[in-house]
Amino acid sequence: MARVRCLMMQRDETLLLEAWFRYYGYLFGFENLCVFDNNSTDPTVIEILKTYERAGADIHWGHNRPEDYLGRNEHFKNVIRHWDSGGHYDFVLPLDCDEFLAVFTEDGLSCSRKSIHAAFDALLGDRRAFEIQSMLFNVPSRPGYFRPEPHLRTFLAADTLDNMDFGFQGCSSRLSRDRRITDFTFIHMHNKPFSSLLQHTRYKLEKVVPLDNPKILAGYHGPEARLIRYLGMKEGDYLQQFGNGVFLRFQGLADLMPALGITDRYLTEEPSEKSESTSGIDFIDVSKGRVTNTISFNPAGYLRLNPDVMAAGIPPLRHYITHGREEGRIFAEKVSGDEPLTTIPSNSASRLTVPQKKSTRSKKTIPKGLARQPRKKPATP
Repeated sequence: MARVRCLMMQRDETLLLEAWFRYYGYLFGFENLCVFDNNSTDPTVIEILKTYERAGADIHWGHNRPEDYLGRNEHFKNVIRHWDSGGHYDFVLPLDCDEFLAVFTEDGLSCSRKSIHAAFDALLGDRRAFEIQSMLFNVPSRPGYFRPEPHLRTFLAADTLDNMDFGFQGCSSRLSRDRRITDFTFIHMHNKPFSSLLQHTRYKLEKVVPLDNPKILAGYHGPEARLIRYLGMKEGDYLQQFGNGVFLRFQGLADLMPALGITDRYLTEEPSEKSESTSGIDFIDVSKGRVTNTISFNPAGYLRLNPDVMAAGIPPLRHYITHGREEGRIFAEKVSGDEPLTTIPSNSASRLTVPQKKSTRSKKTIPKGLARQPRKKPATP
């Protein structure tokens, strides 16, 4: 079994730190977790760090300067070189505290230790850098719902480090210029409750730009610039972003979190929301804050309807999220007759397209734009 080591830097992650330790401790063992603390002052956070340090995690204290945060990739590189000098590990995974690893499988999506280790074992011996091409961003007003988005992250095999950038998108191997696309994704709990989001936005931006100078803020395009928009938002504006769209619900995470003792409603959905689909994956249409439709993703059906994806050996849900939506791929079969197949527009604000029941009229009606299937492109790995 591959040995995976995790690297992370955090400051006062009161909401997520306990869950992060439990999740990655379950996956890889506490002895494989390395966390840099960047000047936490919250007593709860400090006690969590000490607790997991006693359990075997490697906690690096005293990295309290803004320069330590901005140079976290350099700190990580030093640790990796130290590990490489001693061996005894296979992969290093740089992370943020709001990222929880999962893997696309033939059956859909999994966060089980067995599935994740099987995916790492399949990479053993490959000396390229590795790519993760998507993330599932949480919906703060609906625990357990996620918005799939393309988002690049990279990680490395042991003893291959060439470079690592601040955002972990450009990790490179000194042994190969190529990269290998993996079946991993991150469940990204980026969209925190609004008060927590503002607090952490200020923590991160104050390290790189003066927050009391609107002119400099407006012209800043460096690290964490994407967070500036939150400073001018009100909570209603923030939540309104999630009032419409097509979201994914993942039953595997909903089952695992309580089993790990993680019961915070920010991280887990209500028991009444339990998915009844065989794959545990639902796409849910939300309009004006209300659920208007739910369609289960059928991995086997997606492969039958898209034989080029089956031939390419790509997990069906990974292909659908990263390529299939944009290409108008079909993922559910006909109900009867000439009724249209099920697809989801790539625009996350669009409505779900669902099979229509047979009309009682003599003439069948097919919604405009759905009479023909979209032209497919060859499957992309």
